[in-house]
Amino acid sequence: MDFTFLDSAFFEISAVLIIGALFASIAKFLKQPLIPAYILAGVVLGPPLLNIIGKGELLDVLAEFGIAFLLFLVGIELDIRKLLKTGKVALSIGTIQMVFAIGGGYFLTRALGFESADALFLSIALGFSSTIVILKILGERKETHTLYANIVIGLMLTQDFFAVVLLIFFNVFTGQAGEGTLLMEMVFAAAKGVLLIGFALVAAKFILSKAFKYFARSPELLFLGSISWCLFLAMGAYALGFSIEVGSLAAGVSLGFMPYSVAIATRIKSLRDFFLPIFFAVLGGQLVFGGGGHVIIPAVVLSSFVLFASPIIVTGFLLWFGYRARTSFQAGMAIGQVSEFSFILVNLGFASGIIGQNIVSLVALIGLLTMTLSTYMMKYSDSMYVWFRQILKKFERKGKRNQLDAIPELMSGHAIIFGYSTMGSKAEDLFHRLKEKTLVVDNNPDVIEKLQKKGIPRLYGNLNEEDIFEEANVAGAKYILSSVPNKDVVMGLLAYVKKEKLKCKVIVTAFTVEDALAYYTAGANFVLYPTFISADYLEDLLKEKRLSSKRTIHMKQLKKLALAL
Repeated sequence: MDFTFLDSAFFEISAVLIIGALFASIAKFLKQPLIPAYILAGVVLGPPLLNIIGKGELLDVLAEFGIAFLLFLVGIELDIRKLLKTGKVALSIGTIQMVFAIGGGYFLTRALGFESADALFLSIALGFSSTIVILKILGERKETHTLYANIVIGLMLTQDFFAVVLLIFFNVFTGQAGEGTLLMEMVFAAAKGVLLIGFALVAAKFILSKAFKYFARSPELLFLGSISWCLFLAMGAYALGFSIEVGSLAAGVSLGFMPYSVAIATRIKSLRDFFLPIFFAVLGGQLVFGGGGHVIIPAVVLSSFVLFASPIIVTGFLLWFGYRARTSFQAGMAIGQVSEFSFILVNLGFASGIIGQNIVSLVALIGLLTMTLSTYMMKYSDSMYVWFRQILKKFERKGKRNQLDAIPELMSGHAIIFGYSTMGSKAEDLFHRLKEKTLVVDNNPDVIEKLQKKGIPRLYGNLNEEDIFEEANVAGAKYILSSVPNKDVVMGLLAYVKKEKLKCKVIVTAFTVEDALAYYTAGANFVLYPTFISADYLEDLLKEKRLSSKRTIHMKQLKKLALAL
């Protein structure tokens, strides 16, 4: 049998993708982020074990494509309008967090015996958090619309902005830009950066807008046009003395303002997802080069720093800015990991000959540890909050509380609606017509702002917060209506009502028959089961034979509801 194919590039790439898919499947089953799985796949495929990767340059080239497409997507999603929407809080705390994390990380790495150049690269790598991991967990928890998620996304956008600046000045800071003075080289690099990004934005507005309008007629053309623009600017950046990452980011930023940006991002994600396993597998293959045992102790110390230092900083400053303890804590728990950009940074440093392979290995191991552990920190932040609640409450600045957390007045004999979704808005309108005092509790800040403009009593918060029960005066309520889909949260509400022996009428919503029966057993006065109610309504429609008239009425109601939401 001919085994010469084992040395071929085809076998090398196939092995990376197959083992990467296997490890990713296991990570998905265990509800873990995929990046650590790809790194582990690289460890298995590396020299100490199977010794498959690391023989040629092809994987390194493909890995570069993966990073280019990753940063292209980051650029598309780097919407300055979103950053402005998050306000000075996210910008201020994002800057403070990076300064503290990088400064503290530098002193810690120096204390561990690292040389100044290695310590600087390590500390900067520790200052960035993973946008991919954070957005994935927020999406799984269906919390991307919440206040703490908006804050975290603002922090990520702030970090992305600093990443762009760092990439532009990378050669200057590392002494590779030229032979002029530092100030001259910084000005020159800034000018080239402005030229590149300015060209990208001007071209997108006056040339690409027309071209992509034509491309949008065909999914294939839209895909190829986007890739071509990304690679064109990547080559342009390289010609100007930047890394290809700068050009990829600039290409993404320029397309982010187009109406086709979402469709472009959707198509590029598949390409990125193909190349990224190769990049992280190559990184994992390097994990043990140069003696992996030498990085274990520093990895544990620095991983602990990442897992706890930045979360404490963010939590503390959000409390100081006047945010509720739970909101501050959840935002802090979200950023306890290193970023994809951390890996890019150390690879650039290694390729430039500034740092050694041991630093790349160390950051890979820190990424493996922090991305895995921070996933649990985010998922179980509610349970963890219970442990720290009493301590954090002491640091709340209630006199300076964010306006979203404010309740207009202490109410009693009122109706409380948890969740201003389609059902919640209709219920609020119903209670208003019945002349019942109503308080809406919702964890979407956009909804709270709209309620504020309408003058509807509102309270920002979650159904699983006993603090909210106190501020909403659940004990004095006449009705409680919940449209929250989370069974554990609803069961917690019913348990609280039963424990406190409250007299209010509790109406909750169930989305499965099993949940509905469980709610009745737990003491709900009535359970709304939408599909069952809809079937009854359908029967009435068919009996009355008034589908056309009801359709018109229903459309008007939906349009009114869309304006209300």
